[in-house]
Amino acid sequence: MNNFLENFLKISTVPTLISIIFLLFGVIIMKVLKDKKVSFSSRMMIALVIGVIIGVGIDLIYGNNAIYNEIARKQISLWYGLLGGTFVRLIQLMAIPVVFLSLFFVILDFEGKNIKGFTFKTLLMLLGTTAIAAVLGILVVNIFGLTKNPLNGAISESMTERISGISSSSFPEYFGNLVPSNIAQAFSSNGGIISVAIISALFATSAKFLMSKGKQEIIPVIEFLRGFSKLINSVLINIIKIMPYAIIALVSSTIISNGIESIKALFSFIGALYIAVILQLVVYSIILILSGLNPIQFYKNAFPTMIFAFSSRSSVGTLPHTLNTLKNRMGVSDKTANFIGPLSTTVGSNGCAGVFPAMLGVLVAASAGVTINFPFYVLLVIVVTLGSIGIAGVPGTATVAATVTLNGIGLGHYFDRIGLIFGIDPIIDMGRTMLNVTGGMVSAVIVDRWEKTHNIEIFNSTNTEINE
Repeated sequence: MNNFLENFLKISTVPTLISIIFLLFGVIIMKVLKDKKVSFSSRMMIALVIGVIIGVGIDLIYGNNAIYNEIARKQISLWYGLLGGTFVRLIQLMAIPVVFLSLFFVILDFEGKNIKGFTFKTLLMLLGTTAIAAVLGILVVNIFGLTKNPLNGAISESMTERISGISSSSFPEYFGNLVPSNIAQAFSSNGGIISVAIISALFATSAKFLMSKGKQEIIPVIEFLRGFSKLINSVLINIIKIMPYAIIALVSSTIISNGIESIKALFSFIGALYIAVILQLVVYSIILILSGLNPIQFYKNAFPTMIFAFSSRSSVGTLPHTLNTLKNRMGVSDKTANFIGPLSTTVGSNGCAGVFPAMLGVLVAASAGVTINFPFYVLLVIVVTLGSIGIAGVPGTATVAATVTLNGIGLGHYFDRIGLIFGIDPIIDMGRTMLNVTGGMVSAVIVDRWEKTHNIEIFNSTNTEINE
């Protein structure tokens, strides 16, 4: 019987059973709120609060219990993953076809010859905001005085293998490997968004050429893809409806898995990173105001997407919801949303590839005794900004960004000096991912304004709830 409960059912401890009951109670609360027609945005916020309460509550009650730490944490993670993890995988399941189809029709339907100017504006926003994020990361490290107490700690064996693999690749090799050699692998879970984007661009360019030559055989293929795109969007809407339930499991599981004590041990670094995140959100507000937009309205429209990004810790996983928000809540044109949305998951990730690697760059330099002066900061910002190109927007890729940055400033072999930070990576990854996604949405809205294709009526509309 014990073997059945422990190895098969994974409910062999009291903390596990209580945690499952709490999760079910949270789900029931969300169902009641939905039946009472509480808005989707409000339910997202309530779900976040419930998730924090469950996670903190369980860890406070059982944090010092040996059985909880040795067995229950893993069991709770599995059961919570049944809801939260399954939802994230469903969203990620749609990510590849969404990227392929979005970019395909952007290129195919792009009118005029100004695609170079459009691309330049996009990169200006994505990389420009990343540079600002890097500067803020440097500022908060100095304001919090983190350089006086470098965060030392061991890095796991798996992390070491991953780092060494990245470190062994030169700059040309790293970017050369982004070009896929196997189309099936590119579309699998092992592929990257950049690879899919390249394939999409190749197919769209060829389709556009054939249409310009009057080749009618290509039309049925294009119409099939348009219909498939509409089907994908319908599936996404149905998946997104269950998001408030998943948020509870995702947030509470993150807290339970890491423990409050591990969070307390690195509170200064966590606090510094989240201060940088908040400051970057203020920067976005200034950019929006300068573009004639109300930042409060922007964040109201973006809120559900930001909450999901925060909970799921995946920019790519959030992408389908990001595109839906840009088109139906932000008033961004299909062309701009479908181009910048996917691109922002791999280029100019303000959190994972901006704030975070800049902070680590300063910490490692201080730990290694490097002279930290203005030229060093300039070099760091440049390396962080350029290194943000091609960073895949999935959980854990901040490690890649940090490694690229440290190698770029000549400190890659000192990576182990900040190993302890990766022990609480899921906690800080939540804020980083939210910033990645928000920065991408800001860039899309601003570029669409520059292109004079932004629908301000949809942006200011209060009727932006998901149709349930």
